[in-house]
Amino acid sequence: MIEIKNLTMKYKNGKGVSDINISVDNGEVKGLLGPNGSGKSTTMRSLMGFLKSSEGSLSVEGINTVENPVEAKKIIGYLPGDPQLPQNLSSKSLFKLGADMRGQTTEYAMDLAEKFELEVDQTLKELSKGNRQKVAIILAVQHKPKALILDEPTSGLDPFHQRSFFEIIEEFSNNGASILLSSHIISEVEKVAKSMAVLRDGVKVYDETYETFLSKAQEEGKDLEDAFFSFYDRKESNV
Repeated sequence: MIEIKNLTMKYKNGKGVSDINISVDNGEVKGLLGPNGSGKSTTMRSLMGFLKSSEGSLSVEGINTVENPVEAKKIIGYLPGDPQLPQNLSSKSLFKLGADMRGQTTEYAMDLAEKFELEVDQTLKELSKGNRQKVAIILAVQHKPKALILDEPTSGLDPFHQRSFFEIIEEFSNNGASILLSSHIISEVEKVAKSMAVLRDGVKVYDETYETFLSKAQEEGKDLEDAFFSFYDRKESNV
């Protein structure tokens, strides 16, 4: 289970997030939605302990991610919004490094590489943006973590391999992992998410099940994306 309680984190310019409360149960996929700059990445980086929050409690499977970062990272798979990977190494070498650090084999990583149709012997600088994203995804999940924290994971993926990615997410969910997945595109999140939390200007403005939001959209006679933007505009006008 992923738990974010009363998270407040501010940058020097005053931006950041305020009093964020989000929980993700085991087996649940929660979409974290909002436009660029809404606080999605800040929330995830704070959860990983990469940013120092002024308030709040952050935990995964009961492990405080700030106080016990080493133990927490053993059970977390994290994909940053802009993965920075060694460009002179091959995918195969990176998978082996990741596996060796945990005393594991690369069997699962290589299975995923085949699923993604990834050329593992090329160096990262030889790969396209989409293929580098595939490498980053595999590195995040190859140790079969209990929780996934994924920031804009489908960035750069073509529709075919987006589908492969969502199949992987569904497999992790079925095996009991808790998954927090950010996006600014609601049509992506609806493919796998059981619930959605929405951020605007660093504040959570919505957190419901996907079925609840879909029901509200149908009541208004709108498709999901139109209903989302209508809801978002209403929330903004009420501030």
